[in-house]
Amino acid sequence: MSEKKRNPHNYYRLCIQWIILILLTYMVVHPFFNKDYTPDFEAYCPYGGMQAFSSFLVNNSLACSMSTVQIAMGLALIIAVILVSKLFCSYVCPIGTFSEWLGKLGDALKIRYTIKGIADRALRALKYLLLFITFYFSISSSELFCKNYDPYFAIFSGFRSDVVLTYAIMAIIVMVLGAIFIRLFWCKYICPLGAATNIFSNIILFVIITGIYLLFTLVFKWNISWVWYLAVVCLAGFLVEAIRLKPLFFPLLKITRDADLCTDCKKCDKVCPLAINVSEQIKVLHIDCHLCGDCIEHCPEKNVLKINRRRWRWIPPIAVVLLVSAGIYFSSNYELPTLSERWGTEQQIKNAKVYTQTGLKNIKCFGSSMAFEQQMREVPGVLGVETFVKSHTVKVFYDPAITNAEKIKAAIFSPSKTLLQQPISYKGNVAIVKFGINNYFDDYDFYYLTELLSQQKNIYAFETSFGEPVQVILYYDSLKLNPDKIKKIIETPEFTYMSAGEKKTQALNFKVVDIKEESETISAIDFIQHFIKPFDSRFNKYDTYKDKDLKEYRISMPQAADQNLADSVAYLVSHISSDNGIVRFTIEFSDEGVFAVISFVENLTDENKIFNELNSPSLTILYDDGTKETVKNPFVFKEKGIERKKINY
Repeated sequence: MSEKKRNPHNYYRLCIQWIILILLTYMVVHPFFNKDYTPDFEAYCPYGGMQAFSSFLVNNSLACSMSTVQIAMGLALIIAVILVSKLFCSYVCPIGTFSEWLGKLGDALKIRYTIKGIADRALRALKYLLLFITFYFSISSSELFCKNYDPYFAIFSGFRSDVVLTYAIMAIIVMVLGAIFIRLFWCKYICPLGAATNIFSNIILFVIITGIYLLFTLVFKWNISWVWYLAVVCLAGFLVEAIRLKPLFFPLLKITRDADLCTDCKKCDKVCPLAINVSEQIKVLHIDCHLCGDCIEHCPEKNVLKINRRRWRWIPPIAVVLLVSAGIYFSSNYELPTLSERWGTEQQIKNAKVYTQTGLKNIKCFGSSMAFEQQMREVPGVLGVETFVKSHTVKVFYDPAITNAEKIKAAIFSPSKTLLQQPISYKGNVAIVKFGINNYFDDYDFYYLTELLSQQKNIYAFETSFGEPVQVILYYDSLKLNPDKIKKIIETPEFTYMSAGEKKTQALNFKVVDIKEESETISAIDFIQHFIKPFDSRFNKYDTYKDKDLKEYRISMPQAADQNLADSVAYLVSHISSDNGIVRFTIEFSDEGVFAVISFVENLTDENKIFNELNSPSLTILYDDGTKETVKNPFVFKEKGIERKKINY
């Protein structure tokens, strides 16, 4: 008889499980200390990776909630299932870990039951049904449908907005109560990932079904929807599992028992998380076995239970570490495109050239990728695009006979014209400096530069145009700043700004080149008119009146030069147009400031009434379809205006 073991503990498995839980706890707690950190609890989910890759194959695109990391983890899981076993379920999955621990509570209270026989086989259909539903909606919408109900994602994300509360709560109740009262109810009967791993345990069947589908669709050109293929895979997976309860050939590694050394104590049966009767088998072939090793560790006799009759107990935990590491390495060195579209002919695509642009921070999700695609479709000679969200990169396929890389860069670039603040006086001049700026290209660069320069009260505005480097014209107060100081401001390595009430720090890498030492100047009036669109609105039958019938009411309105209030000016005009005596509203710029000039009919209204209407706490807006809306009036007119005779503009 072999020597007996002491203090049986599955340290390999417990260590990995606790590492996973500690990392998840860190992700939950970290945002409380660093508000810029946003945890992604789905980033390393292999089930999400399977859905993501399926969506990519069908739709040729990845939504922003799908990533190459997920796909790499999904591939690692499949390799593990085929070569070793269902290691993710055994070592990594938090739901599996919690379900086992809750099950021990059920055992302590003697209320946990193991379903057997026909009921056990029939209930396994539930996870295949959920597998079909999840993949169907994920592929159809290019979004991870599992996030709607996944207990793990709901709990650790704090029931984020993409969690459907009803689904998630139902799933959590089923998971918790099922674990306490029924042995691993979620894992055996509900978990769609469990269904997927069992399908890949029967990889030969999966390959045969996939081969037949590809034969009919690619060779015979039959129009068979992917939905039928998915349905057949799920149905076949369930039937094989329910009928056989064991894989056809894979995985390669299995628990083996030495009958000559076994004392038939049945301790292995009691400690098996999935209630497999290990003591009755020479080779454990049950479909539920995920090679956790509990039976090996708890067997009181040495060398009775092994892996493939060898002392390979270290292989499963080492395989977990190696496959996860390989998945992370693969995803960090290779990225699937979030969007990959071609609209040129096959011959055009064959002869196409590719322009690659990195550092486009506005390429950050599936939606922005779609917007970029639509933008490029309007460019002559462009034949297709690929976008890569993780690295903020785009590839543009183009016909070199029609366009070139320079024209494509110009089409990608969005010129800007931004008024940051008004000069203190409109009587003087504004200085202008022109220069180039490197490492500036997309909308995020524009946003950061705007936030940076808006903190400088002596910088009034800037505008950009395409060039190599990007060309900038900056307007400023020459008494307080000079080109050298401006260069230092723009090249600051980082700055702090407020966003949604929170203080944020942003690293910058702008480089100013070709800046002129001397400035040009323009008048402050010309400056403000360059940035503010002229406003002239005529209404209430203005054209029916003669100049002698009209008078003008002129009142200071500095807020009219605020670009953020451009829409509100139109609201104000709509409001005062309810007074039939008011027939025209214009904005006037002079060295005295910005003024509202209101034309009115003297015998229909007067200055006091106009002033009161302008200062109304709320504005009533009348739309073309006859509907009305009331909004708060953002304008404050402190002093009454002056009346003057109508002057033609």
